[in-house]
Amino acid sequence: MQVRVFESEDMDSALRMIKEALGPDALILSSRTVRKGGMGLFGKPVLEVTAAVDANAEAPEGESAAPIRHLDVRADDDDELDYQKLWSTKPVETVAQRMPFIEDALPNPYARAKATPMAAGLPAQSLDSLRSEMGELKNLVSSLVKDLPGQIEKVAQQKSQPMIAPAVHRFTSLSTSDQQIHDGLTRLGIEAEAASTIAHYASSQLTARQIADPALLNAFFAKTIAELVQTTGSILPEAGESKRIALIGPTGVGKTTTIAKLAASHLLAGGKRVAMVTIDTYRIAAVEQLKVYGEIMNLPVEVVMTADQLREVLERHSNKDLILIDTAGRSPKDSVSLKELEEFLQVDPEIEAHLVLSATTRERDLYETYGRFSALSPKSLLLTKLDECDSLGVLLNIHLRNNCPISYLANGQRVPEDLVLATSEQVSSMILESSEG
Repeated sequence: MQVRVFESEDMDSALRMIKEALGPDALILSSRTVRKGGMGLFGKPVLEVTAAVDANAEAPEGESAAPIRHLDVRADDDDELDYQKLWSTKPVETVAQRMPFIEDALPNPYARAKATPMAAGLPAQSLDSLRSEMGELKNLVSSLVKDLPGQIEKVAQQKSQPMIAPAVHRFTSLSTSDQQIHDGLTRLGIEAEAASTIAHYASSQLTARQIADPALLNAFFAKTIAELVQTTGSILPEAGESKRIALIGPTGVGKTTTIAKLAASHLLAGGKRVAMVTIDTYRIAAVEQLKVYGEIMNLPVEVVMTADQLREVLERHSNKDLILIDTAGRSPKDSVSLKELEEFLQVDPEIEAHLVLSATTRERDLYETYGRFSALSPKSLLLTKLDECDSLGVLLNIHLRNNCPISYLANGQRVPEDLVLATSEQVSSMILESSEG
């Protein structure tokens, strides 16, 4: 392995220098901005890029992608990204250091697997019986949450009666222990109605002594919440498959960065034939950002303006196993833009739409956003910016309200480490662990 450090005024010049010195197979290991001239902060800023090349590496036959190593690429705001922001580096923690309860769901050499322990002593039930009860509980919670706005409006018209929805009245008179459980769940960000239902279920399944045991009660909640959550597994193609995946969602949720993470994850898993397409021509920064990712990973990037151009690009890359389509952020209230996006997605019936949402968004806005984008029939939810949230009950709330499965969770900007394949146990653990940060 030959490693060299290059200094240049900008990334374009650095990339040319690297290619001339080390060839097209060179890998970028890191980059940083330093100041030269002996004047401290007043010195001239210089971009310092460390690159390497394997002298024994041979290019594979046909189309291939450069091996992906650690791409430590960060952006303060992926909607206002430029080259200087994209290539600046900061000290970061690993996923395992920041969120040790996350299991290694992706074939990622940088993460480590860790199983979620479950406390012993839960009530003995057969698997079939438990699944049946959890299914009934999930349906009940979903119906209660969906019916709540209408019930509140109905009761509000009867001023002489208290503001309590009849559908959840049997769970509002909680015992002292139930109320403590309920309050603990709401502190995790879980909606009051769902928290009441889970608290009532806990009191019906556990004895007073078991409820008083924090470890056992936490394990019971972990299992119960996990049974309420549905996940899709990987949305990326398996060997012999081909997929066309479009990420949709409002502005500022991290669609472009998530596209790069999915591409890098597929390459790490052994995939080779990948192409990225952007129809986000409203933001020049978005196009440039995706092009930089494509250059780093040695992947083609296409920019299209119309639905007809998208059709031509898909035909031109019909030999690719995976085509990732980055769409422009749309306001959920802009019905005209959503209709335009729908026309793009209709050019090929094989295109799968997946909705990207930020966990930092107010829940009321999240529900409205999903309602608008549901017209595009999203296959799954990808929740981003989890590292910016104090509580993660929203992961359960948005799922229960809309019954749309979760596929991936993003907890940072690094590519591809900060994208984790969601499992029901993992989502449950994240919700319960979020209050300890």
